[in-house]
Amino acid sequence: MNDLHLPSDVKDSFQSHLDELFRRISTIVVLVVILTGIWSLSIDQILNHLLTKLDPCDGSCVNIFSPEEWAGTRWLSAGLLAIFTAGPFIIMQIYSFGKSGLLPSERTALVSWMFVIWILSIMTLYYTSTSLLPNLYEYGHSFNEDTGLVGRYDAAEMLKISIAITWTLILILAASSVIIISGKMGLLWEGNSEWWRLRVHGMMLMLIWLILPNSLPGLFVTLTVLATGFVELIGFKQFRKPMPIGYGLRDLLDNEGKEHRILYANCSCCGTSPSVEPLSGMGIMSFDSVCRSVSEQNSIIDSVNRFNVSKVVFSGCVIESFPPEFLDNLRFLGCDYQTLSLAYLSNLHTINSNVDGEMAMALLTDPWSENQMIERCLNVLSKYKITNVKYSDELIFGLILQPTEVWIQSPTLNLLDTIKKNGISLTDISN
Repeated sequence: MNDLHLPSDVKDSFQSHLDELFRRISTIVVLVVILTGIWSLSIDQILNHLLTKLDPCDGSCVNIFSPEEWAGTRWLSAGLLAIFTAGPFIIMQIYSFGKSGLLPSERTALVSWMFVIWILSIMTLYYTSTSLLPNLYEYGHSFNEDTGLVGRYDAAEMLKISIAITWTLILILAASSVIIISGKMGLLWEGNSEWWRLRVHGMMLMLIWLILPNSLPGLFVTLTVLATGFVELIGFKQFRKPMPIGYGLRDLLDNEGKEHRILYANCSCCGTSPSVEPLSGMGIMSFDSVCRSVSEQNSIIDSVNRFNVSKVVFSGCVIESFPPEFLDNLRFLGCDYQTLSLAYLSNLHTINSNVDGEMAMALLTDPWSENQMIERCLNVLSKYKITNVKYSDELIFGLILQPTEVWIQSPTLNLLDTIKKNGISLTDISN
């Protein structure tokens, strides 16, 4: 297995994915073209109002020196307004295309980011056109007055610069928001910060380069430096965050000092499996039926990937009941797994007793030492006043235990010796 494949992934051919992508892009393009035509009916009034705001002179000093350039700028403005208008539809198409291949946290982050940047884009467009750009042009015009020059400004060039500045601000906000959202959701931390830096900065600078006029190389350098510096400043803490921790996970050390993160998947198995408290330091997630629910399997894979889980301990699930793809994903992420088989253990006693489940939890080792395991087992035996311990390598079908009995699977010799020294009888039922 060379890549992560979610249980919800559809195994379609590459060509089918391309066909779906082109179909969605074509739909977006058609909608944008229609909206561009609609906006073109009123774009002259909009641009006239905008140029009135941008005009720095007491009397009008904005002119059209190149009619063909003005026509191109006019249609560009109508197209950009069409893209803003089609924002919710574009968001829906992007989400529909990519959701099947994204982890739950990635889907949430993507949707949150797209809606946030759409709203911020509209607010930025309004702010720059009504406040920022008029003040900038007025400030620049003041230099002409100080030198005695008479200002005559090209309307098309003014709009191009305005679009470039607005576009750059939107890209800066997009890059900053994706870093903040990813950091808050635990997708971005110090260990993968270089991966995020490369893609965020690379995409942002490429899009800035595409929109800036070729006649203004100085503006490109200035905006590039400002954009990169601002994004680095916003992401200062996010790029230096330690590895995220969730669901109560803690770093556990084994005898060799190696760090482990153990996640307890508390699955009720459709109401057939009891609940057992996890050991100290284990994280816990609750589920209804992991083996039957693709979304719950994706949730576990997502948590293993985000929080660097080294082992998943399932409560009542049977490992053989999981889809092979799910187990392959855990192995691909370097995560071990085992089960307590609580759904089976709950049937060993005719009375309502959770001693077998607690004993199964107490028997866990790695990263815990054998001595810690033995101490936990003795505490459980004492708590339930157990007088007889039955043990075997496999669970015996039809085994029924008395209230003072408990079954242990594959105990170590040291555990058996310690139990015997504490005056509790032992019964080997392997045969």
